[in-house]
Amino acid sequence: MRRSRRLVRLLLAALALAFSAITLATPAWAHAELVSSTPANGTRLEVAPRSVELTFTESVDLVDGGLRLLDSTGATLATPEPVKAGHWVSWPMPSSLAKGAYVVTWRVVSSDGHPVDGAFTFGIGAAPPALPDAVGASSSAQASTAPAYVVLARLGGYLSLAAFAGVAAFLLWCGPGARHDPTLQRMARAGIVGGAVFAVASLLVQGPYAAARPLADLLDPQLVRGTLGTSFGMATLWRVALYGVLAALAWRVPAITDGARRRLVPVVTAGVAVTIAASGHGAASGAPLDLAVVAVHALTAAVWVGGLVVLVVVGRSVERRALLDFSRLAMVSVLALVATGVLNSLQHVHAIEQLFLTRYGLLLLGKLALVASALAAAAVSRRQVARSASPLLSVRAEALLTVGVLAVTAALGTTTPPPTVAAATVSGQQGVTSPVDANRQVKISLGDGRAALLAVLPATTRGSTLRVLVTTSTGAPAAVTSVALQLGNPKRGVGAIPVPLVLRDGLWEARYTFPLSGTWKATLTVKDRSLRAVVAGGDVDILP
Repeated sequence: MRRSRRLVRLLLAALALAFSAITLATPAWAHAELVSSTPANGTRLEVAPRSVELTFTESVDLVDGGLRLLDSTGATLATPEPVKAGHWVSWPMPSSLAKGAYVVTWRVVSSDGHPVDGAFTFGIGAAPPALPDAVGASSSAQASTAPAYVVLARLGGYLSLAAFAGVAAFLLWCGPGARHDPTLQRMARAGIVGGAVFAVASLLVQGPYAAARPLADLLDPQLVRGTLGTSFGMATLWRVALYGVLAALAWRVPAITDGARRRLVPVVTAGVAVTIAASGHGAASGAPLDLAVVAVHALTAAVWVGGLVVLVVVGRSVERRALLDFSRLAMVSVLALVATGVLNSLQHVHAIEQLFLTRYGLLLLGKLALVASALAAAAVSRRQVARSASPLLSVRAEALLTVGVLAVTAALGTTTPPPTVAAATVSGQQGVTSPVDANRQVKISLGDGRAALLAVLPATTRGSTLRVLVTTSTGAPAAVTSVALQLGNPKRGVGAIPVPLVLRDGLWEARYTFPLSGTWKATLTVKDRSLRAVVAGGDVDILP
């Protein structure tokens, strides 16, 4: 009883530490971002550049057709193939570039498998379409969770690892007498086969996801080759190979507890966890410590969840000693899980507001709630074991909750973490345009009673004045410290272009020349004195 209470207090303290660590955390890169380009964004050149150079915050992989050069009419020009070396991309330019304005759109894949994109401009002997001071960050910075098929492939991989790791851990350290149970035999084999199948599925769906192509193209040989050439593809290919090794070592479950296999099976299983980390957020920074943290997180979660499922399927035939041994194993796993979870939060969440104002933060809160509920069920199970009573009912609840934890983890692993201070929250009616001759006005709800009015005067490709007014719920000007604007045209393949705004007489203003006509996506990031950032957007139609 006292041990259960001490465990609960320890875990609550760890959760409290996680929140305090988030509050004090310093920024860390979650995905690749463009930090510089040559030519710089908005540069006017007198002669055509020999190449365009891009530098990112981390190593990136190229996507077939991911870099495009558009002229002032919006036509895509033929260019040589780009080359990359780690953080740096060099893109040779055609020698026949004429004078005029050009838009560079780029789409690359971060080390963790997430695609990011953006755009910038330059001119040759002419003013470029835009003259912003900063290079465009990725337009995926506010992106939502990856497509459902990517999340499902990731979830299948987690569940498969849990199925095998749970059986292996239980037989090696808790109940070796159950090694001849046919249900555990089937569960272990399902984990091995499922792990290999979902790894292959992840490889195939990554191509369409990274290249923004339809899922029907998942068997396109060019996309498959492109995926295999990335760090994500290599990590996933290693996972398939390691599952092959596990099939050779543990296809017959009783062999797990014999001789050298007793030591080899845990090592290979840990290797599978490393490949999962290397194909996700654990690879974002390139630091071995970050990779190890995510790998331990994945492995301990698999042992905990899979072990609980073993207890459920074996049922009341589990010996009391095996229950006690598993209780200790689960405690160690949960402590490691919480510790690595704290370190992960330090990497991806930098302000307490981001827990409530971003999709990543809300998913993380949901995961914490499920973990807390599972720990409560675990405390009940430990109490039942201490009383020599059957904990089967609470173990079933605990197993169900932990499977929910894996489902949320799969969504987290394919969701872009929040930027340094921004938080995405959009509500109300967006993208409402009111044409007055060639002028446009967009009213964008900021979700807290405030609204931003974006005026485009005129809304044409011949040059516009942009004005932003932030108002309170009563219509009075709101007190804000900064307003940032990004413009993109997804249908024309133009990623987010940052447009610096200057405060003049209560209005945030800028001059901007839209390079193309059509529907443009305007994204505003509004900050006030509380350092809270609200990101919202709307559409504006631009005439030729």
